[in-house]
Amino acid sequence: MTPHVRIDVHVHGFPRAYLESITAYYPREVRPARHDGVMWHGVPLPAWDRRARLTEMDDDHVAVEVLSAPTVYTSLDAHAGQLCSGLNDFTAGECDAEPDRFRAWLHLPVNDPDAAERELERWRGAGHIAGIVIGSNAAGVYPGQPEFRPVLDLIAETPWPLFIHPSVPPGTAGTVAAPILGMPADTTAAALSLIYSGAMDRYPQLTVVLGHYGGVLPFLASRANMGVDLPGFTPGHGQDLPQHPQHYLSRFAVDSAQGYHAPAFTCTLDTLGADRILYGSDHGTLNDYRARMNRFLDSLDLDDGTRDAVLADNAHHILGATRSTAARDVQGRRNARR
Repeated sequence: MTPHVRIDVHVHGFPRAYLESITAYYPREVRPARHDGVMWHGVPLPAWDRRARLTEMDDDHVAVEVLSAPTVYTSLDAHAGQLCSGLNDFTAGECDAEPDRFRAWLHLPVNDPDAAERELERWRGAGHIAGIVIGSNAAGVYPGQPEFRPVLDLIAETPWPLFIHPSVPPGTAGTVAAPILGMPADTTAAALSLIYSGAMDRYPQLTVVLGHYGGVLPFLASRANMGVDLPGFTPGHGQDLPQHPQHYLSRFAVDSAQGYHAPAFTCTLDTLGADRILYGSDHGTLNDYRARMNRFLDSLDLDDGTRDAVLADNAHHILGATRSTAARDVQGRRNARR
């Protein structure tokens, strides 16, 4: 198969200064690693190496990466403002250095609306920003809850889409580790909190991108209507909305990160449509996720229009993540190294 150009919207980069800071601030959760980086809750976070990353991108036929470091939302405390600002400065520098290859998700200290507003103002009009990234919950507060509304009001006033990356949920799922079940489910909980709270009506211009096929949202689409379908159901589950909760799924886009199961991809495609799935890999934590994602997508029997939409066109339209000249240069750089 001839390689198609990809825009990777779910990819991480961790500057050394950030890793040093979280090691100092959170020694119980972060520790030095044998590789050049740290171990965070058992996950390896390598220090950023631009040259190595560009080589990886060329090898994987990725024209543009949209960088983020959502680990910053794990511990929302007095350090959040400094950490978010530092990450935003880092991604701005990388985008300036390689403007054809990198875009950025903007990080906000969502626990401090005043600080979040200052950070938004600092980057207002910045051309390298593709959108805003938050965690699926902020210390147990979900995006649709009243406590989150001051920040959501600020986000909705911007022209940028909102990317919701999974966070560790405040509860547990039995003995199952959070990355397997709890975090994908938490993404679904965040999306449903936006729907049930009326936020999708309150902010009709807001586009929301969910990681990992939206958790389990496409598979539970009709179940979202349970509060409307069952008389006497717990209030606050869609009964007061002008549309059935399932109607609002069309407002969400999702990425493909770690979604290697063909029936899951098909369900997402059938539920949301080909124009709402973006290529994402979760690359950046010493894993083979992107190579595996490429093999998986290559194995699917997709028409060229659908394949191009998922791999790059949807990111271009939804995020404004440009393919620029990098698209036609990727193969040339690969060939030059051989």
